[in-house]
Amino acid sequence: MTQKTTKTNNQLPITEETILHYLEGNLSDEAMHAFEEEMESSAFLREAIEGLETFTDKKALRASVKQLQKQLRRRTEHTRKKRYQLFQQHQFQNIILIVALLLLIFLGVVVVHFLKLHPLLK
Repeated sequence: MTQKTTKTNNQLPITEETILHYLEGNLSDEAMHAFEEEMESSAFLREAIEGLETFTDKKALRASVKQLQKQLRRRTEHTRKKRYQLFQQHQFQNIILIVALLLLIFLGVVVVHFLKLHPLLK
């Protein structure tokens, strides 16, 4: 079986094997604690684990874990794309803001310079 991983906000890799080991109670105390922390922060993972705990057939369990892993990857990929699009929008707005500010500063310098050189205003 290939190891497919999904990294979440805490950078904890959630693999099919990790989920299966958690369900079987074969994780170390540290890994168990990290996994449970991740379940607290992810409603999707928490609900998936609750559903998987009802399985008695190991083959059906492994197939369901694979399917959930695909769904989780799809959800996180969609979120990542959405976040990148928002970043692009804000980046464009920031560039426009910076150009506008630089233009105002330039115009201010020109006006001050003009006022200093104009003989009637001395």
